[in-house]
Amino acid sequence: MRTTRIELDGDAGHVAIERKADETTIRIDSIIRDPKRGQQAWKTWELPARTSDEDLFKVAIEVQFRTDGGTGTNSMIHDYFREMQRFQD
Repeated sequence: MRTTRIELDGDAGHVAIERKADETTIRIDSIIRDPKRGQQAWKTWELPARTSDEDLFKVAIEVQFRTDGGTGTNSMIHDYFREMQRFQD
């Protein structure tokens, strides 16, 4: 069994993490429901499936902020990071 897509919903936004079968990239789409002035409503990352944990964690920090609407604790960021790790090689 393999996870191919996860969607996560928070107070401020939504994120979809996806890796199709036989693909070598992870696609992460993030949208903020009510963006503030100057804030990017939609953001997409295309990462290699073999991306390092360090690089993936940097994306998790931003995904958590965009989805929850503010800076989270380390454990909140790790929740997103663990979900994203499902798609790594």
